[in-house]
Amino acid sequence: MITIIDYGIGNLRSVQRSLQRYYSDVIITNEREEIEKANGIVLPGVGAFGDAIVELKRKGLFTLLKQIIPTKQTLGICLGLQLLFNNSEESPGVDGLGIFSGKVKKLTPSNSIRVPHTGWNRVIALKEPYFSGFAYFNHTYYCDAVDENIITAFTLHGVKFGVIFKYGTILAIQFHPEKSKTIGESILKYWVNSLEKRVN
Repeated sequence: MITIIDYGIGNLRSVQRSLQRYYSDVIITNEREEIEKANGIVLPGVGAFGDAIVELKRKGLFTLLKQIIPTKQTLGICLGLQLLFNNSEESPGVDGLGIFSGKVKKLTPSNSIRVPHTGWNRVIALKEPYFSGFAYFNHTYYCDAVDENIITAFTLHGVKFGVIFKYGTILAIQFHPEKSKTIGESILKYWVNSLEKRVN
């Protein structure tokens, strides 16, 4: 079973439908028991870093996710990726899950760079070539990891920054796979295959 974490932020149904093309048992939940028995966890999200942390804590999920994400096959999407880091310039004084060391920083606009970073942009893989392609982005902040070895792919938008991060059982991406056609499908297939290998 795959559980998509429902903490009141994000278009969960579209993520669920996309995953159900490759894995039949995908539920949306904030129930501790369902999360603990899941084979895979998806942490999605859109919106503000601080608001998301408040909702995770209000629903009793913050500490649970800190403990359980490093032990389960996990997919972080967009804000779900950012929440894995220590903190964010968007919400000073608010601690993230701290599973990845680093900070979420604001993109800087210029004459040629628009912020938010919205629309299609090229993803350049550093390791797995099937992670290259064009993806759909919609964000104002990017993740600056202390350990660059966890970066699997990057993009350029004013600065070069990681957009696919991989460490242990965790795969986390800045763009929206459900909107990113070929590369989005490749990411979801890869993650489901990794999940099935781990289960079997």
